[in-house]
Amino acid sequence: MTHSHASRDRAGQQVRGECRDHAEPTTEQPTTEQPRPRTVALTGLAVSAGGAQVIRRQRADAVSYAKANTIDITVSMQTVTNYVNEVTNDKDLRKGLLEAWNRDSQDRWVIDTPADLLDASTNPFHHTNFQQYKDFTKTSQGVSVDAFGGPISAVYKRGAPKLGSNAKNWGKSKLGDTYQSYVEGLRSGGESDSDIAQALLDFDESALETQLELRAAAMMTVTVYLAEEWRKQGAAKIYRANLRLIAAGTKTFDDFLETFKFIESADAGRKQVGGFYDVFNGDADRADMDTEDGAIYDVMSPQREDDYSSEDEMRTEDKKNLKGKRLYAKKHSKK
Repeated sequence: MTHSHASRDRAGQQVRGECRDHAEPTTEQPTTEQPRPRTVALTGLAVSAGGAQVIRRQRADAVSYAKANTIDITVSMQTVTNYVNEVTNDKDLRKGLLEAWNRDSQDRWVIDTPADLLDASTNPFHHTNFQQYKDFTKTSQGVSVDAFGGPISAVYKRGAPKLGSNAKNWGKSKLGDTYQSYVEGLRSGGESDSDIAQALLDFDESALETQLELRAAAMMTVTVYLAEEWRKQGAAKIYRANLRLIAAGTKTFDDFLETFKFIESADAGRKQVGGFYDVFNGDADRADMDTEDGAIYDVMSPQREDDYSSEDEMRTEDKKNLKGKRLYAKKHSKK
C-alpha cells in the first residue's frame, strides 16, 4: 500500500597506530619475547615515537589556538573532539580549533568534522544540490527521490509536493503519513533519540537497523527537503538545527513535534522562518526570540541569504504556483 504525506501542509574517533619501532635484544639478556612498542606520553594520547613529532605539532597548534581564543580546555585529542562536537559551543571557535588540530595531521589522528560544520555541498538534499527540488513545478508528476536506501515518490497536488512510499520497497513495513508516525517509526528499533537524530543529520543508513526505521527516515527527510522547503525555504535550516539539539541530548523528538512549526501548518512554518530571517537580517534581535526558537537559532550552521530567500532568487510565480501570503520577514514589508 502506498501512503502519502498530507498536502497541508541522520565524533571523531581516536585510532591507535601500531608502533613498529622495536628495541633489539642484547646478547647479555637473550629473550624470545616480542618487545613492547616505545611510546611517548602526551596528554590523553599514546603514540609511537615515530609519530611523536607530528602529534606534538598538532597539539601545539591546537594549544596555541585555544589560548589565543580563550578556550578553557587542557588540549588532547579527546578534549578537542569533545569541544568540536558540542553544538552549543561557538561554531567559529569549533571550526578554528578543529582546523588547528587537523593541520598537517596523519590520518590516524584526524578528528572528523561534525555534520553541522560541513559545507552545504556535502548535503545531497541542500537546495543547491537537490535537483528534484530545483526542477519541481506545478506540472511535476512521477518524481522519485532516493533516500535511506529506497525510493520516495512525489507529485504536485493542491499547491505543493505530495509524497509517498510503497511498503513493498521497505520490507512490507507499515508507516503512517504524519510526523508523529515518522517519529514512531524511527524509534521502533530502540535507538536513542540522540542516535537517530545524528543518523538523520549524516544521512547514515547504517545507523538504522530495520526497514521501518529506514522508511520513516526517508519520508521525514524528503518531506522536509522537498515538501516543506517548497512551502517556504528555510524549513530545512530549522529542521537540521532541531536535529542538532536532539543529537546533543538537550531535546527529544517529542520537543521537535512542537517546535518545528511546519508540523502545525504551512503558514505557521512560514511565520517561524520569517522570525529567523528577521534576526539574520538585523531587523530583530536574538533576544527577541522566544526560548525555543532562540535555542534553535543558536545551533544553526552558518546562515546565508539564500537559506531563506526562495521567492527572491529561486522561484517564479508562474512555474511554482505560489499563492497566498508566504513572505513574513520584515524585509518584505519594507517594499
